[in-house]
Amino acid sequence: MSQTIDSPQDDLLGLETGLEALQDSPEFGGLVEPISEHESYDHLAFIYESQAEQFATAVPYIEHGLERGERCVYIADENDTSEVLAALREAGVDADAAIESGALVMYTAQDSYLRNGSFEPDEMISFIADAIEEGTEEYAGVRITGEMTWVFGDDPPLEKLIEYEGKLNELLPDANGIALCQYNRERFPAEIIRDVIKTHPHLIYDDTVCQNFYYTPPEEFFGPDQPEREIDRMMGTLLDRTQARVELREHHQHLERQIEIAADADSSFEEKLQALFELGCDRFDLELGGLATVDPVRDSFEVEAVSDDHEHLRPGLEAPLSETYCRAAVAADETAAITDPEDCGFAGTMAYEKFGFETYLGTRIRVEDAPDRTLFFVSSEPRPDGFSDADRTFNHLMGQWVTYELEQRRHERKLEESNERLEQFAYAASHDLQEPLRMVTSYLQLLENRYGDAFDEDGEEFLAYAVDGADRMREMIDALLAYSRVDTQGDPFEPVELDVVLGDVLNDLHLQIEECDATVTTEPLPRVEGDASQLRQVLQNLISNAITYSGDEPPRVHVDAKRRGRKCVIAVHDEGIGIDPEDQDRVFTVFDRLHSREEYEGTGIGLALCQRIVERHGGDIWVESVPGDGSTFSFTLPVAEAEGR
Repeated sequence: MSQTIDSPQDDLLGLETGLEALQDSPEFGGLVEPISEHESYDHLAFIYESQAEQFATAVPYIEHGLERGERCVYIADENDTSEVLAALREAGVDADAAIESGALVMYTAQDSYLRNGSFEPDEMISFIADAIEEGTEEYAGVRITGEMTWVFGDDPPLEKLIEYEGKLNELLPDANGIALCQYNRERFPAEIIRDVIKTHPHLIYDDTVCQNFYYTPPEEFFGPDQPEREIDRMMGTLLDRTQARVELREHHQHLERQIEIAADADSSFEEKLQALFELGCDRFDLELGGLATVDPVRDSFEVEAVSDDHEHLRPGLEAPLSETYCRAAVAADETAAITDPEDCGFAGTMAYEKFGFETYLGTRIRVEDAPDRTLFFVSSEPRPDGFSDADRTFNHLMGQWVTYELEQRRHERKLEESNERLEQFAYAASHDLQEPLRMVTSYLQLLENRYGDAFDEDGEEFLAYAVDGADRMREMIDALLAYSRVDTQGDPFEPVELDVVLGDVLNDLHLQIEECDATVTTEPLPRVEGDASQLRQVLQNLISNAITYSGDEPPRVHVDAKRRGRKCVIAVHDEGIGIDPEDQDRVFTVFDRLHSREEYEGTGIGLALCQRIVERHGGDIWVESVPGDGSTFSFTLPVAEAEGR
């Protein structure tokens, strides 16, 4: 496109500005595809079926041009100029001021296409060229749109119309203007719409801007070998579309497989990584996948894992990072592809000369508080076609999954370290703390046995307080010991019949149930995966609490279960005193009691122990309660495999 006096080349009017108008318009709610690489992309065909649809595109197109300081030319035919102006005003455009200033010029078909009484393509091209030349003397560019229904007169110039559209494609690339030709699909024959489509690089239809792969350049459309060129273009389009469909289907299949690998709860990280290597080698058609730690500061590279045996690339291999293709992924800080090692500056490197790799695709992986890594795929075979954006994106997604897994492993290691420290504390609690406590208790008992008669009433009371405090301290230490050993001292998971566990719990609580005149009703409970002894602790604690905090009325407790996917929700309902909403999170905190010991006995660790046990089983526990109307404690457990079928 030519350069004007006031506009630098980058600011010249082109299709991008026309698309901006539609992208920014609330009336145009469809998709806008990026521009293609056609030689002429300043020419759009707009195919519509109603006036509302027509103005939803044409009005923003004109409005945007006026806002950019362009001259806008509207050629009306199907609509009166007054209708067009009314539509512009309704959209908030000061059409009267634009006409008065010359920024908006309105023509009819008789003033333009048919100004000499009939339509001649060359005359109209000259008219358009003059309009652009005149407009660009004062304005940033010229955008033109014309309603094409004028074609249907007494002698429709349909062949000349197509000739004109082709010549417009030759004019616009060298002129500072764009054109939007409006075609009412309800008025034009199908064969004309077909030819219109062929002669326009871009189309607007059904609220969508499309690159036109049916576009035929003028020299082909009007040339003597047009039929052969059209056949070639049609066959090429069929091949391209078929290839695109196949690639899209394969891409979806690979994504589904990656999701399947990531979601496999029964496989270890190493097994998942191997499956990911195999998927990547298949997806990228490369020989070997690998994971390595990298340090650009120390220029170090160490292989952690590879997908298959290789003469050189093995786990534990160390090399300078600068001698490997992974330096490209580190430098780019994203996915990097190498298909010409010498051209990319890797001639003479270990990766090229010793390992013999011709092709590389890799992505950098960053993990907090851990060495960076690269996930890469290599091959000794050259790859002339390179890698597509889809290949790079897929490799990046694989890297994101590895990042997530490594982060999880880091958190798990920290948790294991924390549990080890907790276990050490538990050992101290069971020995170092309990030993002096036993000594205190023994001497208190000795005082009571030997000198009990010598104490007055206050002394006996003080001694009783001391003994009671020592007993409570022992209970708290025992409870804390049990809490700390949930993860380390639990039994392996196996299928557990919760109905059997619940029956044992009710037998253990038989005396409390009778003494409180409690009623406990149950529904069938499922078979779950878990530690039976720990699940027994959970149910016993929740049911005992439900009875204890029943208030003045005889306790009524109900236990039931519901399925939720591959898990079940076990719930213990009561009609007791309830819990204030502000305190519902506190009940799971160690030693955080809501009531005094004078009101209710206990260590204040029971629900915290329940939470820790449930979390060990991969579940959640929560409470729903209204003060005075009771509480429902619910927790989730994994359903046993046979139960899940």
